[in-house]
Amino acid sequence: MNKKEVDSYREVVKDTIKSNQNRLEELTLMNAKQSSDMHYVKESLDEVKVLIKEQNGRVRSLESTMSGIKAIGAMVSVFFSSLFGYLFTRS
Repeated sequence: MNKKEVDSYREVVKDTIKSNQNRLEELTLMNAKQSSDMHYVKESLDEVKVLIKEQNGRVRSLESTMSGIKAIGAMVSVFFSSLFGYLFTRS
C-alpha cells in the first residue's frame, strides 16, 4: 500500500468512528427520552389504579345498597302475599 491509499483508509475509518459516535449520541438521547416517557406512563398508570380503586369502592357500596333494597322488597312481597293468601283462604 502506498501513502495515498493508507491516508484514504484512515479517513474512512475516522469517518466511520465519527458516524458511530454520532449514532451513539442519538441513541443515548433516545434512551433518555424513552426513560422519561416510561416514568410518565408509570405515574399515569398509578393514577389510573387509584381512580379504579375509588370507583370500585363506590360500585361496591351501591351494590350493597341495591341488595338491601331487594331484600326489603322481597320481605314486603312475602308479607303481602301471605296476607292476601290468608285473607282469601279464610273466606
